Amino acid sequence: MKFNIYTFSLLLFARTATAQDSISQRSQLNEVTVTAAKVPMKAGETGKIVTVLSREYLDKQGGKSISQVLNEQAGMVVNGASNNRGSIQEVYMRGAPNGNVLILVDGMPVSDASQIANTFDLNFISPDQIERIEILRGSQSTLYGSNAVTGVINIITRKTGDKKLGASLNAGYGSYNSAAANVNVYGNVRSFSWQAGYKQEYSDGQSDAYDKTGSGGFDKDGFRQQTAFAKLGLQATSRWNLQYLFNWSNYFHDLDVMGYTDEKDYTGKYKYLLNSFSSEYKFKTGSWHVLYSYQQTRRKQINDSSWISPMGYGKYDDTRFTSGIHQAETYVNWNISRVVRLIGGGAFSYTRMQQDNLNVGNYDGAEAVLSYLSPDSSHTSQTSVYASVLLHNLGGFNLEAGGRLNHHSLYGNNQTFSFNPSYLINNRHKIFINISSAYRVPSLYQLYTAGYGNRNLKPESTVSYETGYQATLAGNALNIRVAGFARKTRDLIVFISDTLPPYGGYDNAYRQRAYGGEAEAAWHITKGLDLTVNYSYTDGKITKLQDGKDTSYYNLLRIPKHAVNATLGYQVTRALYTSATLKYTGERYDNSQPMGDYYTIDLYGEYKFGNLLKIFAGFRNITDYQYFDILGYNSRRFNFNTGIVVNL
Repeated sequence: MKFNIYTFSLLLFARTATAQDSISQRSQLNEVTVTAAKVPMKAGETGKIVTVLSREYLDKQGGKSISQVLNEQAGMVVNGASNNRGSIQEVYMRGAPNGNVLILVDGMPVSDASQIANTFDLNFISPDQIERIEILRGSQSTLYGSNAVTGVINIITRKTGDKKLGASLNAGYGSYNSAAANVNVYGNVRSFSWQAGYKQEYSDGQSDAYDKTGSGGFDKDGFRQQTAFAKLGLQATSRWNLQYLFNWSNYFHDLDVMGYTDEKDYTGKYKYLLNSFSSEYKFKTGSWHVLYSYQQTRRKQINDSSWISPMGYGKYDDTRFTSGIHQAETYVNWNISRVVRLIGGGAFSYTRMQQDNLNVGNYDGAEAVLSYLSPDSSHTSQTSVYASVLLHNLGGFNLEAGGRLNHHSLYGNNQTFSFNPSYLINNRHKIFINISSAYRVPSLYQLYTAGYGNRNLKPESTVSYETGYQATLAGNALNIRVAGFARKTRDLIVFISDTLPPYGGYDNAYRQRAYGGEAEAAWHITKGLDLTVNYSYTDGKITKLQDGKDTSYYNLLRIPKHAVNATLGYQVTRALYTSATLKYTGERYDNSQPMGDYYTIDLYGEYKFGNLLKIFAGFRNITDYQYFDILGYNSRRFNFNTGIVVNL
């Protein structure tokens, strides 16, 4: 495969296209972010790297999942984003393993405490519920705590708008006999706002596992999901705003037992509940915020005995996980003077999980083995205080510095720091440096699970360095950003195998180094014609003690050294929009096995009938390229979806 051929083709299309309408040109340095410092501020005022995916941008990704959208951003890999619907995706950023990116919904962390790496299942959030997504790169534990090692993704839910009563409906159909429908209603009554939504989705899917012989008769692994969403807002006074958020999701997914291996009666059922409350009180020189959330996740996986895979690990297996997370936080944004702003607060979290397993081994004479992990014995809590000082309005110079002290109920105390100077020149050029530390606490699974758990685990601790340049040029027609990073992590939590029962366990054993760079450009070529491109380079190694001396080797699992994403969008008329997207992923390794590089090309088009109606169609991987993100598991080859959106 010659990558330069496809790059040339894309650029040739850009050169020959003729636009008829214009979209607004804007400086990314003037985009407002609420994630960089927990309060609204312009991107030019912070030395942090922030990407804002607006509602306008998301509307032009018709039919894509959140994972697919994130998988096209600089420095990010969402492993499994193009696998069968219902696969639990793993989010990697800047070469770090899964679990090092913190995901927020409206500023509150979301996760599953029963997962090995506390992974949040992005299937639980529907793209129809989202107003925008903010991606904050680099170590952010000072403001956000555990797991914010390589970045933070803040999913901000939709606003109600100004209508007294409104509604939107959308429906779509696509490959694998996939169908989805969503309805959303909203309104405002004086100082009270509300919205509610419901989505149902169905897909026959394809086999999760790849049939390398082509004659194994692997069955299709289907997917069914229901999602309900509600959001209430109350402007209690001119200064005091209250908000409540509810999200419930329930989905069913057929599974395969392992890569290259079919399983005809292995199923998973997953339920998620989120209740979140927030309060913001504005005073003359700042604001006071209070947040609380409760999450519950239930996972049930059953491998029935009506069909037994020759490679299966059991004749029958019934595994059930339940996790619950309480989180509370309060913080103050105080403008002490024109040049000094203070962000300070405290946070508390309590997590617990329950695990039940009934297994009958896949051998003659096997007896049922029952194991149980009680939430009374598998729980932890954390209490943190943090503060960050921002110096700004100093002729373009900005400085943010802060620290966090965290107390964990098992291992005790740990702390972080951040130091982030930047300089903005003529509102068009920004240079920045970021030196910060971060941490990731051990999960409940790593601490308590039968046989493998280790209650003496320490948190992983990281120190990160990054520097870069961002600019808006050519009268706001061109936005560019380049950045380099290096990261050192110690006390890495890994599973160490053994030859004796229980054949291994979790321990703090290794050190990891990662480094790389990112380049991004958004070019408004001419009226209606826009090109966005990003390139990422990632490298790293792990160091462990072997035979009395340090041994280092490359260990970036499923993460490419080189990655490119490019989208050419063309607003043909006010009603008609089209785009072409190229994705190139370099060679990766799944354990020690190399996976070759690959590319995909996607096409998209939409037509609007005023503000009332939109029809769209997306064609993905149009060259039908066969590739794998996880060895032994299918990724989607050529596929399509089409749909309609109605706004009332």
